[in-house]
Amino acid sequence: TAELPKPYISSNNSNPVEDKDAVALTCEPATQDTTYLWWVNNQSLPVSPRLELSSDNRTLTVFNIPRNDTTFYECETQNPVSVRRSDPVTLNVLYGPDAPTISPLNTPYRAGENLNLSCHAASNPTAQYSWFVNGTFQQSTQELFIPNITVNNSGSYMCQAHNSATGLNRTTVTAITVYVELPKPYISSNNSNPIEDKDAVTLTCEPVAENTTYLWWVNNQSLSVSPRLQLSNGNRILTLLSVTRNDTGPYECGIQNSESAKRSDPVTLNVTYGPDTPIISPPD
Repeated sequence: TAELPKPYISSNNSNPVEDKDAVALTCEPATQDTTYLWWVNNQSLPVSPRLELSSDNRTLTVFNIPRNDTTFYECETQNPVSVRRSDPVTLNVLYGPDAPTISPLNTPYRAGENLNLSCHAASNPTAQYSWFVNGTFQQSTQELFIPNITVNNSGSYMCQAHNSATGLNRTTVTAITVYVELPKPYISSNNSNPIEDKDAVTLTCEPVAENTTYLWWVNNQSLSVSPRLQLSNGNRILTLLSVTRNDTGPYECGIQNSESAKRSDPVTLNVTYGPDTPIISPPD
């Protein structure tokens, strides 16, 4: 009986697709009067529904291979005069792409900021990425960078991951909202020196801004209900009817939208009054 050569493992598929392909590993060369043995991760072959031996033990078939399979396989040949073992073989399991993740997700952006989105999908081989904005292709990169964005950059951003080996595509969409930060408001007045019990004063919260809520504070309190106070023009204008000497304020206005809130500097009124009926002291 001759001494055996060093065996080696041949495979019918060294790049199986996850949970789909079976792989047949064959111990080469075919030699008469030889016993074939298999080792999995340096252990003798375990009993498993995923492993099947041929009748002569020369071929080991592996089923349902998961993506994280780092198992290494070795075969051994024995005859009465020698024992030889092959080099180890591992499988390169193809998988994915999984549904990609876009980060950061659904963050509101202020106009003038830079938009920097990153896409990642688990995949072997590494996925190829494409970006679409409102359905229109933008570029084939893993990161999408748009400097100095405007409200017009709001919309639907889709990342597509493609696996060239499995031929599969997966997509994820995120909504990007770009808002304009509100300016600091200020109060204009039609009369900052009103005369008591005579003049009405109109205070206007400037500037005019779309999709904005206007608020008022008097003496640091939110506006109380009073027949002498009238709000108009979507709360942007506060009218004081028949001003009294106690109406000096201060008055503040605020503007807010879903992303920001700003408050004006306080304004006081110089109410002109008197003279009241004079008091002579001491009295008679």
